[in-house]
Amino acid sequence: MLIVRMLFMRVLLVLALISLVLPVMPCRAQNGAVVTGLEVSNTAPDIKAVTRQILSGVPLQNGRAPDTPFMFRTLSGLAAVAQDRGLEGFYFSKRYLDDKFGPQLFVHQSQDYFGYIDYVLMRRADLTYDGRQLVSAVKARKDAVRRSRELNLALGAYIARLQRQYSALAPSQWALKSRIYQIFPRAYNLRGRRGEKSSEKTVFFRDFEEKDFAVIKAMGFDAVWPMGIYPVGLRGRTGSAGGSVYAIRDHEGINPELGTEADFRAFVAKAHSAGLKVLIDLVGNHTSQDSVLLDEDPSYYINMPAGGPKPEQAPANYFSHKTPDGWVWVRKAGYFCNRAELCSWDDVAQLDYSNPKLWEKQIQIARGLVQRFDVDGFRVDMAYQLLSAVYSRNWGLKLPPGEFLERLIGAVRELKPEAAFIAEAYDNQDELSSVGFDLFYNKSEWGRLEGHAGWYDAMASGSHIDVAAALERAAFLSWRRGGAGGLNFFGNHDEPAAEKVFGARLPAVAAATMFMPGAFLLYNGAEIGFDASVRGEEKTIPFSVPVSIDWAGGRQDSRRLYEKLFAEAAALRAELGDYYIRPLPQPELSGWAGYLLQSKDSPRLKKALIFNYTAGPVRVDLGPLKLEGFSFAGTLEVGGYRLLAPVVKNNSGGR
Repeated sequence: MLIVRMLFMRVLLVLALISLVLPVMPCRAQNGAVVTGLEVSNTAPDIKAVTRQILSGVPLQNGRAPDTPFMFRTLSGLAAVAQDRGLEGFYFSKRYLDDKFGPQLFVHQSQDYFGYIDYVLMRRADLTYDGRQLVSAVKARKDAVRRSRELNLALGAYIARLQRQYSALAPSQWALKSRIYQIFPRAYNLRGRRGEKSSEKTVFFRDFEEKDFAVIKAMGFDAVWPMGIYPVGLRGRTGSAGGSVYAIRDHEGINPELGTEADFRAFVAKAHSAGLKVLIDLVGNHTSQDSVLLDEDPSYYINMPAGGPKPEQAPANYFSHKTPDGWVWVRKAGYFCNRAELCSWDDVAQLDYSNPKLWEKQIQIARGLVQRFDVDGFRVDMAYQLLSAVYSRNWGLKLPPGEFLERLIGAVRELKPEAAFIAEAYDNQDELSSVGFDLFYNKSEWGRLEGHAGWYDAMASGSHIDVAAALERAAFLSWRRGGAGGLNFFGNHDEPAAEKVFGARLPAVAAATMFMPGAFLLYNGAEIGFDASVRGEEKTIPFSVPVSIDWAGGRQDSRRLYEKLFAEAAALRAELGDYYIRPLPQPELSGWAGYLLQSKDSPRLKKALIFNYTAGPVRVDLGPLKLEGFSFAGTLEVGGYRLLAPVVKNNSGGR
């Protein structure tokens, strides 16, 4: 009887796996609802929302996540936290730990595994019957190690189906693999980019042509982000170049120096014709100090009635503003520049999100930009500062119920479901994912339980611990589909030149970043090593002084590097199609790192990347790793990397 039961359970598992790995073919229930990976109940729930919750956790409640990621523990007391809440974070981290240490180290947690999965799936028991049956079949296994391995197989197949289902319902996921070229129109020098000698002034949006987009497309990009498209305020303006483009006077207008609204509409249409998406900034945290919003309604801002005999003289961190009803003191915008200190920017005003009217106004602005210009999404400036819990901490204000960012994203996607949202964020990644962002900056993340795992900062530091954590995190973010991915970069408009940050290490860091399957960002001028930084403003194109990119200048070594990397990255995508990466284990303090790249559609198609992230040469020997098909033993110089193809054995057994 026991043998019969075991055979029955094995057949059940195999049949379940077969049904899960088959291509998703939507069918329709009698009530017309689409059925894919989840069952359909009589209430016809939002399958997209339910799938996302199962994969990456339930939405924030009162500004906070209602649960925490799974914690893996060894018998000796060591612990590792899953990459995220939900099945994706649990499964990815379990597989990573099993591959690195072997399943034996954690098998004592077997009952915890099944308890956690049951907890996730029982949130919507009416929709997850097939998944629970599949896991139940595995749970009956007596051998703990075998049970752990079969759980990986079963759960992986179930998650893959849910991921395909979610991606089919979430058209904004084009952003997860986007290659974004960031343009600073004020400094772009369109004629210089074309190689023209004429000194005749161009109007950026009016004169940008499809041939100019073709140059960007040829480098392998599929989206552009023109930065600084709005009119800049005059009050508090600093420098001689036109001020910070994030001190915006009119969030609904186009800077007249760049063209008219019709010119920008034509710019977007030309980009679309060239096969490129267009992203623009959405700056919701602050405005210029002479913003049209301040004249429209001072209650949009944190302010207080002016006092004293000289109301026009505001106290520190405030500026004075005269309204028809008298003077008010308006708070300058700020952020926590360290964990304990709230710092201010001197040229911008802080918006007040305790005012529900501001929520509606900002949503109206964002929807209007989509309607008028047909943009494909937004890079949301300082997005993490707009999370309810963070904003309340910063300013000591009670916000309306819910999350402003979730409302904003939902309202825009009612108009354009494929609209993508990218968060400028240096913390609170999981919360930003929960409210609906497609991408967040993969730079730094100090709030995670396992410690810092940001890609840019880890590569800049060269710390073995940080690099290992960042590589694992980047692999997860580029694989998951139920939550936000990471936007990877080794430079943008806020950072110093990559040549300064990474020095001779740059080729390895750039290759490791550009070859990952997730989203990638490059700032204009980086491809030629352009750097016009000034003392006190280390970014490559300062806001404080006039700059025009010298496309005939730059650095020859940078030109050669990027030409090589663009070609290699394009060849990888052409050969592997949709692929994922898996970090390679390496000895402690080895000085090198790497990952396998494997096609999702053709698993036999794969590559391996190894790179030296340190300031000295390192010895690499892949032999002890026993990587099937890959072999390398030698030295990687500073900045060295190798993109390895599998070794093909001939029929005689030789190589």
